[in-house]
Amino acid sequence: MRQRIVAVATRPEFWLLGLLGWLLLSAGRSLGTPWARVALTEGLRWSAGIGLALALGSSLRRTKPAARFVVALAGAIALLGIANGLQPGGGGLTGPYQDHQLYGSVLLLLLPTVVAVALTARDPRWRLGGVAASGMGALCLALSQTRSAWAGALAAALVFGLLWLFRSSRCRRDGRSVLVVGAALAGAVLALWLLLAPTDLRAPLASRVGTLSRLDVDQSWQERLTVWQGAARLVGAHPLCGIGLGRYPDAQWAWTRAGHPLTPSERPSLSEEAHDFYLQTAAETGLIGLGLYSAALAAFVFQGLGRLRQTRRHRSPSQDALVIASLSLVAGQSVDALASPSWQFGEASLFFWALLGLGMAAMRREEPEAVPVYIPRPVRRASRLALSGGVAVALAANILPLGLLTPVEAYTPPAGWTYVANSLVISGPTTVSAGTTVAYTLTATYVDTLMRQHQVDVTLDPYPGDANPTSPSTYTVARTNGTTPSSTFGPAGTSSRNKLTAATGDQTKPLSLTGRFFDKGVIRASQTLPVTVN
Repeated sequence: MRQRIVAVATRPEFWLLGLLGWLLLSAGRSLGTPWARVALTEGLRWSAGIGLALALGSSLRRTKPAARFVVALAGAIALLGIANGLQPGGGGLTGPYQDHQLYGSVLLLLLPTVVAVALTARDPRWRLGGVAASGMGALCLALSQTRSAWAGALAAALVFGLLWLFRSSRCRRDGRSVLVVGAALAGAVLALWLLLAPTDLRAPLASRVGTLSRLDVDQSWQERLTVWQGAARLVGAHPLCGIGLGRYPDAQWAWTRAGHPLTPSERPSLSEEAHDFYLQTAAETGLIGLGLYSAALAAFVFQGLGRLRQTRRHRSPSQDALVIASLSLVAGQSVDALASPSWQFGEASLFFWALLGLGMAAMRREEPEAVPVYIPRPVRRASRLALSGGVAVALAANILPLGLLTPVEAYTPPAGWTYVANSLVISGPTTVSAGTTVAYTLTATYVDTLMRQHQVDVTLDPYPGDANPTSPSTYTVARTNGTTPSSTFGPAGTSSRNKLTAATGDQTKPLSLTGRFFDKGVIRASQTLPVTVN
């Protein structure tokens, strides 16, 4: 009896089903209230993700084609990022997304599986493709300028390396393949880096890396500390069951004063997210929900490590590599989730659940010498139907325009808010001493669905509304007499881009500043602010 209990408790499927049931109960608390659509949206996202993982884990028979699909997908997403980033003013790469954080998180998930294929593929074309996709993905992850994804990638790389060394300690061939693929991967990254040398991508990356050494003065980091403290107080006020699935964006204003107060008909943005998956999950579903989620991942890790410890005669290098990749991506996602809002979006979370299901399928795959187990035809049909249904629901919930209140991929006022024409105001000193640095702010006026006006600080808002990802909001130094003044702003895409450093050569020039940002695809320009350098 005890062995049966242990066997069940160490299966992630058991905890995932428990988590799904608890999430549905949490969403049900909002039924009959104005927030029912919000709860439905989040319930559908979680259900689609967990259902996809369970369906893939139980029904996927051939993991090799699925892994190759991941390689092709990662290569395509990396190419999209490079294509968009090569355009002027790109800043952090965003790929097919509106925000660089989602792009970095998705690449973080895909890369371990791509590297696994590069290490174990017998077909030289797929091995070469894996190396190329790994190189492009690693470079794009770096150029996404997503610090939490960098930390997650480091954790994933450490876990992957340690587990691969453990597995290859009894196989010299594996050691040689690591050296060959590692050298090829390093060469691919170096070649791409040299290719991007003439572009404007390297300077913003260096500036972003520099912020890691001065987090105490980094504006975005300080804002997140404030949000985390408020979210922690919210968890403390509702520790056991939380406030209800999907309710954090509307409840957080009273605790954090971040973002904007929402009505039930308004879509939240990145500004209303906790930027910490664990705090937001605990706030919405309580410590019970967070505990069930953590138990599912712990059981997954336990089962994966047990799979690698098995000493069987017939071991599949590709299956072991997929298990190692799945354990690595769980480690990376767990670290990234500490400071990223990406996991509140189906665009990122579905990748996590799908790859988790791929890892579960790799763990349960039978060894060649195992005795086949007869599975009745109705059961096989039901499992295939579950797989197809899970994929269909997942795609419908996150791609089709169902009118649900999914979050907006931008730091922006809610979708129901309307920008007031000609309301931009640029504020700051009009007289600056040469050699000094001063900061300016840009404020816009919005009207909400109740016709209330709100002053919104859009100074460092990267992509308001339906912004063009290649043109982040920034101040620009206006040209004077056809020439660019010596005074400069911080590089676009960094936290210092609203700071002017006055130069001595501009003491006799009529210098002026112009603030601009995107709102629903339109550039909004403020009144010009004259500045005198003395």
